Amino acid sequence: MNNKLLTALKVFAVPTGYAIFLRFVFGINTWGSLFSVMSVSFLFCLPTIVGILTVYFSPPEKAAKRSYYLMAPGVPIGIFMLITIAFKWEGWACWLMVLPLFALAGSGGGSYGSALNKRKHDNKLYISAFCLLPLLIA
Repeated sequence: MNNKLLTALKVFAVPTGYAIFLRFVFGINTWGSLFSVMSVSFLFCLPTIVGILTVYFSPPEKAAKRSYYLMAPGVPIGIFMLITIAFKWEGWACWLMVLPLFALAGSGGGSYGSALNKRKHDNKLYISAFCLLPLLIA
């Protein structure tokens, strides 16, 4: 497989897959009122971590550009939005309300992901901890 295609899949598929996984975990109805905090954890942590993952897995020359690390997280968030609408897991009204929050949090995560991208070999533990954060908070 082409190296650029493999990189693009890693940059966008990993964060999108992570978002879908969390959507399923936080969407389990039987947990209902027991974990009411999960929605807050989902709303604030998910887009931030998607932004971190997107930029962390990006090539360093792209991750260093401000326009990239602020805008690139919008791609997996957009893909996640389209998937949840296509499978009717969420509706348009929900996305219209949450999209500004997801965009801001994703850009903030992308900014932090840019800093982590500069020293990838030292930050694998941080990335793993960030991925578990929504589950720990909930």
